[in-house]
Amino acid sequence: MNLDATMLNDYQDVHTFSESRYAELGAVNLAKNSTEKADWISPDVIQKISEISSLREVEIPAIIDQEVTVTEVPGFEIPANLSTSGVIKGTAYDIFSGFRHYPAQYANNTVKEEFDLQHKIKKVNYGMAKKLDEIILSRLEGRKTQVLPLGTAQVSDGTKTFAFNVTTDTLEISKEAQKEYMFSNLSRIVEANEIGGDYEIVTSRAGLAAAKNEWAKYGNSNEKNLQALGFPMPDQLHETGTIIPGANNFNGYYVRNGSIAMYANFPADFRMNTKVGSSEWSISDMELPFIRMRGNVYTNLAPTNAEALVKAGRDTNLTMTHFQEMALWVRVYFFEEFNSDLSKRPNSVIKIVGLAS
Repeated sequence: MNLDATMLNDYQDVHTFSESRYAELGAVNLAKNSTEKADWISPDVIQKISEISSLREVEIPAIIDQEVTVTEVPGFEIPANLSTSGVIKGTAYDIFSGFRHYPAQYANNTVKEEFDLQHKIKKVNYGMAKKLDEIILSRLEGRKTQVLPLGTAQVSDGTKTFAFNVTTDTLEISKEAQKEYMFSNLSRIVEANEIGGDYEIVTSRAGLAAAKNEWAKYGNSNEKNLQALGFPMPDQLHETGTIIPGANNFNGYYVRNGSIAMYANFPADFRMNTKVGSSEWSISDMELPFIRMRGNVYTNLAPTNAEALVKAGRDTNLTMTHFQEMALWVRVYFFEEFNSDLSKRPNSVIKIVGLAS
């Protein structure tokens, strides 16, 4: 008897592998850190944002900065110096995704059900976080400073130049200036323009390589006083694949904490934990992975014929079966620190470019 036909030619491992890749989404982390420092938004407003309907807007009053009248003549002619007010308006975005899951599909499959379910959840969360990353960067682009009149020439040293390009509204950093002095000089530029504070940075992938290498080269106790160079803490340095460097070493944003804030919104049925038959509405107990915000979660179970999932043949496990589905909805409000005239007043969101030469 010939046994060749009964031999196991292919070995199928019961352990499953996914080729998906997950890297830092730096704009999300920067905005999350910035939100914690947005002390110009009161707790009452944050609470109202979480439950407000899309039919209503959120407006925060702000006093416009103005020059006061000062004279050298005392008397009853007292300058009025009246205040002028403006408003900060929030902008809402919806990020929505989800998946379906057919448990019976795994009864005749070497892929384990639990592995694939967790993979779907992780993949959907990461995809939503990438969309959030894009939205944050679009907000930063819209709020980038259009003027930066003071300090750039003073911190430049030979080939280590910093120059504000008034055509593209970007702070251009020469190749030599991207090394050990970059962060120290950036902090001095914002201080010179009276927008100093605690800043974080987000760039394209590997955009901070030169600065990090310079830091690593000397360590913590060698001959250079790196503390004096203003090198930020590691959690203040962010990179994201959403920013494309193009012909530059990097593109990015230098942002003061508190300049941008984002808050989640939860519609009524999700807040009320509504249940209708097999459908349930809820709010996630914890922040969603990668997104770093709590989300609205909808789940449902329903009967179905899922034979179409198998391309060749007929799997009777799927003839009279059911599916589980989950929807994730992150509704997020963005607020930016008040600036009455972006064309004239330096803003604490600075677009930066690391030149390749």
